[in-house]
Amino acid sequence: MNSNHIHNGTAKKILSVVAAVGLLASVAACGSANSSEDVTVVKVALTTSSDEPIWEQVNKNLKNAGEKIKVEPVAMKSAVLGNQALVAGDVDLSAQQHYAFLNGEIKTKGYEISAIAETYLSPLNIYSNKLKSIKGLKKGDKILIPNDVTNGGRALTVLQAAGVIKLNPDKVDPANGVYPAQEDITENKLDVQLVPTDRNLIMGSLDDAAAGIANANAVVDFGRSVNDNIFAVDLNPKSAINKPWINVIVARSKDKDSEVYRKIIKAYHTDSVKKVIKDTLDGSVLPVW
Repeated sequence: MNSNHIHNGTAKKILSVVAAVGLLASVAACGSANSSEDVTVVKVALTTSSDEPIWEQVNKNLKNAGEKIKVEPVAMKSAVLGNQALVAGDVDLSAQQHYAFLNGEIKTKGYEISAIAETYLSPLNIYSNKLKSIKGLKKGDKILIPNDVTNGGRALTVLQAAGVIKLNPDKVDPANGVYPAQEDITENKLDVQLVPTDRNLIMGSLDDAAAGIANANAVVDFGRSVNDNIFAVDLNPKSAINKPWINVIVARSKDKDSEVYRKIIKAYHTDSVKKVIKDTLDGSVLPVW
């Protein structure tokens, strides 16, 4: 066998590899193709395991509809990291935040990401291992609140609704990215101490405080019922005051009109997914479609 034949064979192999790489690179931005099953895999960032049954049902709906699309949940420690992964292209979608958080991220970081569908309204209620009612609060008690700007601000509005504090009304406009902070409290008759805490750690830290304000997903992940609260907010999704807190599915803006994503949304916005939400989240997280 002469050297030219060897070189030609090697060249053909190299060209084949290059062609294969080019083919993979040409896969649309809305996921990657699984060659063995000819299925488009779409990675979605989640920060709560309680949402996984929802996406399992979405995959069932896609399969039943004959779509060759599979959603693959990717666990994230925070919505901040989930958005970073989305912008970097490490995931294709995120389903881990409400409008208020999303708008805050876009405003402060300049992300080119967009909400492509609404999912559910998740309450932010008050919980306690020590109190039976919010009326049991005593002077100087500690209350844990989320340590991020949007959920921390929302927690303050919950405390105002519960009659614990009063806020400067000029600092409460979450739809436009205006969230109250502790310095915006105008009345605190009990002198309660508000302790900013990672929102995923609040339920596990209730023994260290009189009460804590936690998102429904974090409550369910901790193994508690959302109905164990000592104060609950009104969950009417049609109320303008609740609009900023509706959870959304988010994509990179350049991919927001993807046909694949439209099919995923169609598979999500079904009665079967509503049933899963009701069965797995105690019926306290309300679908908004």
